[in-house]
Amino acid sequence: MVLKKLFQKYRKTEPTEIFILKQFVLTLLLVSLIGYTWLIIWDIYSDNPVVQNSLIEENSFSIPEFLFITPKASISCNFKNANGIYDCTKYVIQPQFDHTDKINISSYKASFFTNELLFSKIPNNGLSSLEFMIYINDSNFNASDYSSLPYVVFQMKNTGTASDISYDDYTNSIQSQKDSLGLYSRFSRTINILNLYSIASYSSYKFKLTRKRKDIMLPSWENYIGFSSKLVKTSYFTSSMETFPFQNDTATSLLKIAIEQPTYTVQVETDKRNKTVVSSLGLIGGAWGFATSIYALLFGTDSIKPWGLIQKYGTN
Repeated sequence: MVLKKLFQKYRKTEPTEIFILKQFVLTLLLVSLIGYTWLIIWDIYSDNPVVQNSLIEENSFSIPEFLFITPKASISCNFKNANGIYDCTKYVIQPQFDHTDKINISSYKASFFTNELLFSKIPNNGLSSLEFMIYINDSNFNASDYSSLPYVVFQMKNTGTASDISYDDYTNSIQSQKDSLGLYSRFSRTINILNLYSIASYSSYKFKLTRKRKDIMLPSWENYIGFSSKLVKTSYFTSSMETFPFQNDTATSLLKIAIEQPTYTVQVETDKRNKTVVSSLGLIGGAWGFATSIYALLFGTDSIKPWGLIQKYGTN
């Protein structure tokens, strides 16, 4: 209606001053509406998604992959379920000398991986805890000399989500993320170093896992419009560490690591847009309706009877 009135011809039945005023008011309303619409569009474009939290319950979880950087050592493994304690050393790749590590010449890498075992809240369907014992095989380390005791770098990760760890990786992990990385790259990198620890010798550690999932909204014109949400679902976990006094079962025992899955509830964080084109159509329509009402109040609504407040009271 506003555009139609703007381009209508001058009627000889109304004063020229009224016609000029109508054109001025129509132009002002049209500019205001275009500016308001542009502000809404810019607000939609610059709006960041909010996080919607929810919980889901699972019956079992896969066991993470475990990576170790140790001195010259050997690793044993056992797990516990409803039927007892069982050996799982066959899933361990024993420490092998790391030729790529130029900083620490006594660095050895080891790992643990299995797709046959699961953490399960149903006692007979999986294991309840997992335990590693590390035994030192290097005579250069003296147990009574605390200045020479080695540290062990230990990492837990989702299978295929992180690269092998090194001392450089551990050093870089404590530095702030680079601003040049995109949001999703930073999140991916954070997951990779989320469960990375440097742990001391002659201690016993227990790690408790908490499962999480983040549904990340990727930039897409469909997400801005509001017809659909293109989400990338990324499952990961966090861990808490407890330390206990260490009891040596042999003279070469270095440390013990236990992993437990105390809860099977998954925390889900979902990106959601509050401002979209579809949700903002009401604001734009309301603004145009308000502008039309102002024009009708001032100049009337009918071409045959155009008498509004201006015609009735604005002229003698």
